[in-house]
Amino acid sequence: MKTAPDRELPDRAAGYGLLASAVVAMLPHLGRLPWWLTLYLTVLFTWRLFMLRRSWPAPGRWLRLTLVALGIVAVYRHYGTILGRDAGSALLATMLALKFLELRRLRDYMLALFLIYFLIVVGFLYSQDVWLVLYLLAVFVATTATLVRVALPGVHGRRALRIALVLLAQALPLMLVMHLLFPRLQGALWGLPRDAFAGRTGLSEQLQPGSINQLSLSDEVAFRAYFPEAVPKPAERYWRTLVLTHTDGRTWTRAPGVRATPGFEPEGPALPYLLALEPSGKPWIPVLELPVRWPANLSWRHDFTLVAAQPIEQRQVLDFDARLRYRARTLRDDERRAALAQPPPSARVQALARRLRTGRDEDTIQAALAYFRREPFFYTLEPPLLGADPTDEFLFDTRRGFCEHYAAAFVVLMRAAGLPARLVTGYQGGEFNRANRSLIVRQADAHAWAEVWLAERGWTRVDPTAAVAPERIDYGAEGLRRLLARGGRPGTAADVALELDWLERLRRDSRLALDAVQSAWQRWVLGYDTDRQRALLTRFGFGDVGGARLVGLLALIVALVIAVYVFVNRPRPPPLDPVQRLYLRLCRKLARAGLVRAAHEGPSDFFARVARARPDLAPALPALVEHYLRLRYGHDQNSGLLADFASQVALFRPARR
Repeated sequence: MKTAPDRELPDRAAGYGLLASAVVAMLPHLGRLPWWLTLYLTVLFTWRLFMLRRSWPAPGRWLRLTLVALGIVAVYRHYGTILGRDAGSALLATMLALKFLELRRLRDYMLALFLIYFLIVVGFLYSQDVWLVLYLLAVFVATTATLVRVALPGVHGRRALRIALVLLAQALPLMLVMHLLFPRLQGALWGLPRDAFAGRTGLSEQLQPGSINQLSLSDEVAFRAYFPEAVPKPAERYWRTLVLTHTDGRTWTRAPGVRATPGFEPEGPALPYLLALEPSGKPWIPVLELPVRWPANLSWRHDFTLVAAQPIEQRQVLDFDARLRYRARTLRDDERRAALAQPPPSARVQALARRLRTGRDEDTIQAALAYFRREPFFYTLEPPLLGADPTDEFLFDTRRGFCEHYAAAFVVLMRAAGLPARLVTGYQGGEFNRANRSLIVRQADAHAWAEVWLAERGWTRVDPTAAVAPERIDYGAEGLRRLLARGGRPGTAADVALELDWLERLRRDSRLALDAVQSAWQRWVLGYDTDRQRALLTRFGFGDVGGARLVGLLALIVALVIAVYVFVNRPRPPPLDPVQRLYLRLCRKLARAGLVRAAHEGPSDFFARVARARPDLAPALPALVEHYLRLRYGHDQNSGLLADFASQVALFRPARR
């Protein structure tokens, strides 16, 4: 005889479903786990599989405790902690796999299911991409179907899946209300661990040309820019981020931050755009040169850069207006000194600077660019390492480098020639996506260029990289990388050398279509911040709703949604067939005449009582009783009989006495 706990256990099919739900929930985490932990989890899940298929015995208590201790110690030794996002998710996966070795009672199955739900939630700490959301939503539905099978042993297969989908559909209105009205949090999620933004790439506050001998190009998206009107040309896509002024001969660093009013005069028409910024863990904002309108929470610096009050640790959508042409007003004395200061350059650099200095500042700039074009300089992603004087070695010996080498050497030459100059880092280019009129700017588009002060024009952008590798500006980092991969030489390639074949175009178009979907998700869902929530509430007439009122409004709307749900799903009487509806109509006519049918009365008894009470109605009653009894209890399917009964009920009009 089975014991009570045995009868509570789910069937074997539910056990397979539980194991499958755990495995698919863990798949997004496998690429982040160390290989030995992946192997450890595989062994544990395989053990559980053979327990189901071949009735392997469960491990004993001491073996389970040993496996638990081994998992905790191994996670701690690898991560140095058991807290935080990475270590916590690894420990959660380990505990879930170990839990499968002791599924004995119903509550063990329920605990394993809740651990799977928790593992699904942890996946969103790493990414909220639409593809991962769709995948984890499918995992959630599968896990909920398994929960239904575990909680309701009589429900199997498609019915459990159908119940899970119905539960999800019923939860969607509440999900939408919570998303739109829940107060937006300033900053990251509650209690998000310190390692939540580890591994983000971005521009550094300092630059060391010649310190690396291989440039790693990352395809990670830095930001997207949406242009409702005109899109800037490739040569105008300079995204200003940092200005590096100070140098010790090797390293370039920023000047102390000074908040200031805009010190330039914009020229030409305004160019509006939206900037969808990815998390970087850094406070600076890449902007199209130069912004004339920006969000109020950003600070304008004297070097024409914008800085946020806090590091960007969540996606943000910012609204800008830019002017592609501008004229700086004045150059302060301290700025001039900083833009000329540097350690004494080498004798060769000084001689070159004197040779380039031809009188007018503009002519000096053009002479320096002509020097880069004329001499055998090469643009390469794998430059040689430079020694103690990187500028001298680069200009006269190696002559191989990428943008930071050319920009830093150009600034040194200008300062040696007596022209105030500084180094600017940011991004240049961007891949245009026609599907949503956006520019996709990746970390590979990071770029460095120079600015020189001219008395007539103010700070003037000069990009010496364009003198050596114009393909970098015209076709972007991806086009230049494609040229180098094909064995081409920058500065001498024809347009045909950079054309895509049909397969490459197909891959590009497919990638851009997918990116349009992803960017729409990020812009309208992940980018739904406090400002957009306030704008939505204002549009519906709520004005500027504070936190307390917003919570009250949210509670009211949630209550209304629940009330609508209860009303729609209220118990309803079973539908009546046509014969029953006609009979009840007949009873209502008699009730209006003062002859109310008792709850216990059948049709024969009721009509007999009516005949005794109202002899004037007696002639019409036998036909009514006969038709009803034949249709109701004789299962007579004659449509003519039903029509006759309906006609008799319609003509029967008992008068009230």
